[in-house]
Amino acid sequence: MKGAATLLRWMRWLEQAGTTLAFFVMVAVLALDIFGRELMGSGKIWATPIAVYSNVLIAFVGMGVASSAGSHLRPRFFDALAPKALDATFERFTDAGFALFCVGAAYLSWRITRESVQLEETDPVLQWQIWPFQMVLIAAFVLATLRHSIYAAWPALRPAHSGGESAPPTEEQVNAFAAPQERAK
Repeated sequence: MKGAATLLRWMRWLEQAGTTLAFFVMVAVLALDIFGRELMGSGKIWATPIAVYSNVLIAFVGMGVASSAGSHLRPRFFDALAPKALDATFERFTDAGFALFCVGAAYLSWRITRESVQLEETDPVLQWQIWPFQMVLIAAFVLATLRHSIYAAWPALRPAHSGGESAPPTEEQVNAFAAPQERAK
């Protein structure tokens, strides 16, 4: 279980670094485009596609960041279907089910990416191959499969549900975000 907890921490760090970098790239290229249009009268045609690819990365990799913090979207109406005594079993079942869903999504993403490689599809503006960007989808779903498989196997590693974006952070969330800062001191 200790190894699984370490793996979850590394995955979270990797996902946070990826989303942070993608957000920085998105903001930088859009700012460059806006300043170019306003100050020089012409923007950069490549800025929008790069911002879109960055946003896709943020969305799919951000799924793991949200899940690792217990703040992912989930249908709460299912909570009332199982008796309180079965909550732990129900949560294990939902984690295992979501892991299986992610296996299927990773497989479909892989098939789409493989087809893009075979067809040598490129972005019409950038003229870049699109398969490297599609690999992000595969990676995001593989990481989500791994994460939720670990949650199903070791429920103690599963973060508490945050209660939504307007809810205050849980003690576990505060500790998880404070730990890297304390180690840096």
